Amino acid sequence: MPVDIKPRILTTAINLDDNRASLTLALEAAGYFDLQSAKARKIAAEVGKVVSRWRDEAGRHGLNKREVDRMASAFEHEDLKLAQSKN
Repeated sequence: MPVDIKPRILTTAINLDDNRASLTLALEAAGYFDLQSAKARKIAAEVGKVVSRWRDEAGRHGLNKREVDRMASAFEHEDLKLAQSKN
């Protein structure tokens, strides 16, 4: 969802103190879900790699440039950059 429609806030928080949609918070909480830090970083990198191609996928589904640009804030943010750096 673009941030001008709805902020990046989780309905079901993964952290008791902070409900922001944040890769950093998710990685910090990985142990709580019995997920080792290295595995969590690997998963984040894999997801980041796939999500980074979202514009191409949107185009393949017939979205025009205006529609794609409208959705950019839902996909292109600091968490995506962080995920891509976890390789």
